Amino acid sequence: MMKSGNQLMKVGKMRLIIDEIRYEGNKIVVKGKTAIGEMKGVWKYTEPPVLGNGYHVELNINAPSEAEVSSKMDTFPSVSINNEFVVFKGVCEGLDHEVYDLRFDVDWIEMLDIDVIAVKKQKGDCISFVADYCSVEIYPYTL
Repeated sequence: MMKSGNQLMKVGKMRLIIDEIRYEGNKIVVKGKTAIGEMKGVWKYTEPPVLGNGYHVELNINAPSEAEVSSKMDTFPSVSINNEFVVFKGVCEGLDHEVYDLRFDVDWIEMLDIDVIAVKKQKGDCISFVADYCSVEIYPYTL
C-alpha cells in the first residue's frame, strides 16, 4: 500500500479488456471492460496496450472523493464511467483505523483511506467513490 495524503492507494487486481486507446500528450489513456463494468485510466507500462487484448491489472487511484449513490445493493459492486470520472462502488469487507478494504470482485480488492468517507462505514456496507480518469493509474502485470 502506498499513501500520499487523502488518497486511495492500494490496488486491486482484476482483468481489463481494452476497447479504446487514446494518446493525450505523453499519456496513454485506455478505456475498457472489467467483469463488473467499464473503466478508464492512464496506462502505466513500458509496452503500449493492444486494442482488444485482456490484461491483469492493478490500480493506483489518486485523490478519490466520496460519491452519493443509491443504497440499492443491486448496483454493488460496480465500476462505471460518468463523463471524465470513474465511479467505483464496492462492499466494505473490513476496516481498521486507516483504511476500508473494499471488495469489487473475487480477485479485486481496493483499500480506501477512511478519511475519504464522511460517515464511518461498517463491514458489509456499500461505499462509493469517484476519481478523475487521469487520477486512475493502470498497471498491467503477468501471472
